[in-house]
Amino acid sequence: MNFKKTIIVRATKEQAYEAVTSGIRNWWGNSHATISKIGDQFSIFFEEETEWRFEATVLDPFNEVHWKCIYANHHFSNLKDIEEEWLDSEIVFKFKDLNEDKIELNFEHQGLTPELNCYEICDAGWTHFIATSLKQFLETGKGVPNLVE
Repeated sequence: MNFKKTIIVRATKEQAYEAVTSGIRNWWGNSHATISKIGDQFSIFFEEETEWRFEATVLDPFNEVHWKCIYANHHFSNLKDIEEEWLDSEIVFKFKDLNEDKIELNFEHQGLTPELNCYEICDAGWTHFIATSLKQFLETGKGVPNLVE
């Protein structure tokens, strides 16, 4: 079973689309991503030389965005054998209008399953970055990203 998270946000689908194509640094982590077409790539950096590189595989403006992990170098002090666990996994964002000022944002990390060594820490991380940071960024303009330099 893939990791999934659904949130209700006071925002538009356009704002959500913008956040996951060019505002990634504002809610997730250290990245200078700007995704404008399928095939565009970007990296995100965390502590301990962690880097994930993604390629945009689906861009359906204001409805859906997919990123495929094409490089994974995940380090976390007390977890072993997690470096490449995200490799070839796919992150999916889907946006659905609810009413004039709210949307439903569905997030799925396809390939992030409870069998992986990193699942527990990734579950906690994604819960924070989607349910807290991305939601706050969309509603207030200020997220809670991990901006380790």
